[in-house]
Amino acid sequence: MPSYEIEYSDEAISDLDSSLAWGFERWGAVEAAPWYVEMTDSISNTLGSFPFGQPLAPENSEYGVEVRQMIVGRYCVIFSIRAKVVTVLHVRGPYTGE
Repeated sequence: MPSYEIEYSDEAISDLDSSLAWGFERWGAVEAAPWYVEMTDSISNTLGSFPFGQPLAPENSEYGVEVRQMIVGRYCVIFSIRAKVVTVLHVRGPYTGE
């Protein structure tokens, strides 16, 4: 059972929604919907149990709190940890334009 609560920032939700919309256009719902479930399950399972097992993010110094990253396939999940709450800040994909 996970010991950390997972919450998503508005930016992370927007990142996931944008990637899902791109997937719908590119692959269709049959392939895009399972990607979304796998992505959110991976985030919940890993960060809910072992968030400190992930390395500091390269952009850690740009935030006022410690920021870590988790790689899921071709995506980079940027998050912070406060007590027993993991906040997903961004989910950056290979085609974000950043």
